[in-house]
Amino acid sequence: MGATSTAVARANAHRGVFASIGAVVLVLAFLGTAVVDSLANASHAALADGLASATGTDGAARWQIRMAADADAQAEAAASVLDRMLVPNGAVWSRSVQTAPVDASSGETAFDAVLLADPSAEGRAELVDGAWPEDANGTADAGTGAGAGAPAGTVATAVQAEAARELGLDLGDVIVLGGAEPVRLLVVGTWEPTDPSDPAWFAAPIVSAGVLEEGAGPFLVADDADLAGLPAAVVVRWTATPGPDAMTPERVADLRAALPNVEPALRAQDGIGADGLGASGALIATLDRLLAGLTTVRAIAPLSVLLIVVAGFAALDRLAALLTAARRGETLLLRARGASAPRIARTAAGEAVAVAGPAAILGVAFAETALSAVRPGGPGTWPVAGGVAAACLLGAVALLGGRAWWDATRPMLRGSGDEVGRIPRAAAAGGVLLVVVAAAVSLWQFRLYGSPLVVNASGVLEVDPIAVLAPMLVLVALALLGNGLVSPVAAALERLAAARPGLVPALPMRQLARRGGLYASASLMTMLGVGALTLAATFAGSWQAFDRAASAVEVGGDVRVAYAARTVVHDADPLALDDPFAGLGPVEASLPVFSGEARIGSDPATLIALPASDAARLGPALAAATADLPPVGAIDLPAGASTIDVAVRLSAAEGTPGEVAVSAWVLGSGGEASRLPAGSIQVGAGVGIAQVELPDVAGLRLLGFDASLAQSRGGEVTVQFGAVSIDGSPAASALQVDGETRLAPDRPVGRVAVGGEESDPVPVVLGAALAGRIEAGPGDALAFRILTGGADIDAIVADVVPAVPGAGGMGLLADLAEISAAAFADGSGVPAYTERWLATQEPAEVADGIREDPSVALTASTRSDASSAPLLGPAVSALWAGAAAALLFAAVALAALTTALARARFGEVVVLRALGMPARMQGRARLAELAVSLVTAALVGIVIGALTAVATVRDLARAAVAGAPGALPVDLALDVLPWVVGLVAFLGISTAIGAAAAASVRRLAATHGIREEER
Repeated sequence: MGATSTAVARANAHRGVFASIGAVVLVLAFLGTAVVDSLANASHAALADGLASATGTDGAARWQIRMAADADAQAEAAASVLDRMLVPNGAVWSRSVQTAPVDASSGETAFDAVLLADPSAEGRAELVDGAWPEDANGTADAGTGAGAGAPAGTVATAVQAEAARELGLDLGDVIVLGGAEPVRLLVVGTWEPTDPSDPAWFAAPIVSAGVLEEGAGPFLVADDADLAGLPAAVVVRWTATPGPDAMTPERVADLRAALPNVEPALRAQDGIGADGLGASGALIATLDRLLAGLTTVRAIAPLSVLLIVVAGFAALDRLAALLTAARRGETLLLRARGASAPRIARTAAGEAVAVAGPAAILGVAFAETALSAVRPGGPGTWPVAGGVAAACLLGAVALLGGRAWWDATRPMLRGSGDEVGRIPRAAAAGGVLLVVVAAAVSLWQFRLYGSPLVVNASGVLEVDPIAVLAPMLVLVALALLGNGLVSPVAAALERLAAARPGLVPALPMRQLARRGGLYASASLMTMLGVGALTLAATFAGSWQAFDRAASAVEVGGDVRVAYAARTVVHDADPLALDDPFAGLGPVEASLPVFSGEARIGSDPATLIALPASDAARLGPALAAATADLPPVGAIDLPAGASTIDVAVRLSAAEGTPGEVAVSAWVLGSGGEASRLPAGSIQVGAGVGIAQVELPDVAGLRLLGFDASLAQSRGGEVTVQFGAVSIDGSPAASALQVDGETRLAPDRPVGRVAVGGEESDPVPVVLGAALAGRIEAGPGDALAFRILTGGADIDAIVADVVPAVPGAGGMGLLADLAEISAAAFADGSGVPAYTERWLATQEPAEVADGIREDPSVALTASTRSDASSAPLLGPAVSALWAGAAAALLFAAVALAALTTALARARFGEVVVLRALGMPARMQGRARLAELAVSLVTAALVGIVIGALTAVATVRDLARAAVAGAPGALPVDLALDVLPWVVGLVAFLGISTAIGAAAAASVRRLAATHGIREEER
């Protein structure tokens, strides 16, 4: 028989093991290509989705300044900067010019008009009726911009459709803009925005609402030169947004680095001017969040790839060892006949190429086909596929050839250096020790940094190449150590089984103890697979729970609506006593919230003030945070009250001119303050009754009164407030005021609070980071200043929590009514609420509805917007795929084990049959061996997976959620359903393999006339 025939015969004799090797290589190539490609593209897709989902000011940056006298030179100077700094980094920008409200009239209707010149607006809006100004100007009188038949000097304009309806404007109407030289606008069209939340609109309320308190419009014109002579401020704006298709992680990082430098670069341009140049927009914060998310993905994604690689090549190594052990007799025979070790190794390498080559090609081909189906039209990934196929093939060749060469160089006689000798055992122990040491070093580095992420010298987070290996190395090290328990456990089971009568279970347990080396490969792979499944389930469950907690802390409610440009209460606030979201069907609760900066000494903090008594309606996180805030002691005004009267006495020197305007301060049901006018009293009159009309709102509380001195040229006026009556009847004693304030031209406003000037400290809840910084705990007194309004507040710490919802670890939480009352009593500005937090079962629907039809400048965000799931979800899915691959490789190793056992123990079946052992009993004995080995390995795998999770998952989950408060705890949780499904599926497949092996043994034992040498 020739060399080729001998090689084919040898391979055919072990076709089961080779089939298993081919299956492992195919699965390894398939999953390696699919996971590596999916993770790479998922980062790009998540980045694109994150940029696309950024609405309003979150998705744009804007720079604005008054329009210069030489507008063209100003535009060119800005374009040179923006084209140089933004366009190469994937951003697009547009220029627009807008006026402040201008006095306007059409017929008998007078209003304030806001004019806009924006050449790019037509791409973001749709024409409702008529024509665009630019198109109308094409038929206009030369040099006038007037439409056909319009008076000379008329400028064509297209009006926002809602504004046109509210103002009663039709096509052909003429609008006269006030001023020394009136400008006439001819209405040639109406339009509406395609998507008001488009970042290019910059969340301008007038774009969607059309008519606001401050003006109506926008009135779109074709040429910004038509706005230059208007009697109003004319502002030019440059708005930048990320390009829709050009953004990559590298470009996003470059754009983030460039954006802060745009404003200084614009200021340095001679033609721009320096009169009020300002920058706005939250694009930088959005890019920071996305980049931080991408960094966390790079910290988690390697775990799935490492799991697939380690499990796949460990399976190949175990199969190679199994094949080498089964061929030991053949190798000794070939060596005795003169075959050299290199020749045997080359033959094994050739077998590996013949089996692994086609399998690797098929695996990457299947992966590319699947990726093309899932991502039609996506970019080709053949370089990745080629690299994965080559790695799989080279790994298989190295493992099979290396194992064959090692076995061929061993002594041909049993003795020192053979399988029972000390050298192989020492080598194996040395390898295990090396892995354990590497795992210990990696875990130490991991725990030192607290995650796989570390801040480099430039202050940028990056992945530490040693720490990122910790979870996988710990899992492998524990699996190797656990595999060492196979022989002791088998020996213990053998002793227990020997005490029982009958061949079963004594015989299978004895075989398991004697043949521990054969079972070790499948046991190791089972431990790795089950351990990886447990680790993946623990990470997924812990990350999901922590992500929900972190999202709840960041957003507060299910939807967080933040208003722009709200500071302190001046006069009656239309938003304060009227919940704009009360009528939205899916909204279950809507609470006013003040969010602003505070100072405790020199330490900054974020103050969150909300109605503590209703906070539980927004979820358990807020309920827990506000649990120790005492209820507000303020007394509600009687239900249905319509007026409040207060007696006022004025004292001043005789002949003192002027008048005193009185206002009543009330709190809404959520603690939001509003200032209601109560009329004026002449100083000379001396006494008077101030009366305030109350809005029809339930739960109003009286805060106090203020007096404002006007038209006085000197002298002090003392204002004394007396009896308070409600709807003509004396008010309860708790609602009476008895105090006075002194007014003068240099201090024209004074206040008197209900119940006097003395007030208790405001109870507050501190975030853990803030409490640690200022060394404060429950019961401690402190004072802080609210930067919005400048109120100095005396407070007492009611509780310390890991993180304050809406503010994080450096947060300060208080009741909104208490803060309003304290600021009022301090005589400082009373903060107006800046946000509303909503509770709803349909957060995405509610947020989309708010964004599409805002009546004021606002942004709406949900917990999904704050979640790390869009970025990290693919990495977690890849981790599940890696665990599934490890289990599949374990099942393949088990199948290879049953094949090797069938060949190695053929003679045993014949002998046992000759001794009278029934075929069915032999089948049960073989199944018992496999079952005990599998169950033992699975239990050990669960333990090592749990130990690995305890050592690493908390820090991994924290690293996976960028920006989460450091004091927010990470609780270990198991994603039970996929864990149970994966474990049951693996045990089911393994049981089927064991049953098939037992059936094969039973059939062989039932075959008459077969001899041992016939195998």
